Amino acid sequence: MKSSRGITLGILCLFLFVMIFTVISESNISYLTNSSANVVKVKEAEEKEKLDISDVAYGLDDRIDGAAISSIATNIERVEVYRGMTIEELGVKLNKSLKGVLANKGDYIARKSLAVNVDPYMAVAIMLHETGCNATCSRLATVNYNVGGMRGRSGWQKFSSIEAGIDGFLNNLSKNYVKKGLTTPETIVKKYAPGSTSWAGKIRSYMNTIAAK
Repeated sequence: MKSSRGITLGILCLFLFVMIFTVISESNISYLTNSSANVVKVKEAEEKEKLDISDVAYGLDDRIDGAAISSIATNIERVEVYRGMTIEELGVKLNKSLKGVLANKGDYIARKSLAVNVDPYMAVAIMLHETGCNATCSRLATVNYNVGGMRGRSGWQKFSSIEAGIDGFLNNLSKNYVKKGLTTPETIVKKYAPGSTSWAGKIRSYMNTIAAK
C-alpha cells in the first residue's frame, strides 16, 4: 500500500513539474514574441523618422520647411581662411585685380597660395608687378606663362600653361623665401630683386590696392 501511494505521489509530482514547466515555457515564448514585435515596431518608427532630403525637395515630406532649412544653413560654421574671408570670398577679391591671362584665376591662386603658406596678397602683388596683368599682360606672361619674372639657367623660364606658371611661381616663393623666413616684400627684396630700391615699395603698394578693392 505504501509502495502504491509512493508511486502515486511520484506521478503527481511529475505531473505538477510538467505543468509548471509548460506554463513557464509559454510565458517565455509570449515574452519573446512580444519583445520581437516591439523591436520591429521600434525599427519601423526609426525608418519613418529618417529624413530623405529628396522627399523634402519634392514636397513629399513636410517635416522640415524652408524656414528651418534657412536656419540650418545660417548656422553652418563659416570657415575663414585669410583676413576674415572664406576661400571663395578671397578668390573673388583677388579676381578684382587680375586681367589678361590671369583673369578669373583668383580662386586658383588663393587655394594654391594658402596650400604652400604664401601670403595671397603678396603673391598677386608680385605677379601684377612682374606681368602687368592689372592692365595688359607682358609677353613673358602670355607666351611663357611666367608670372613671376623667374629666370632659369638658360634664360626666362617657360611653362606649359598659366596654371603651371602659377604653381612654379608659388612653389618658388614657398621653398626659397617663406620657408627661410622671408615672408614680406621688405624681407624678400634683397634676394628677389637685388639692387632695387623701389621694388618692395611697389609690391606693398599693390598689396594695399588689392586689399582696398
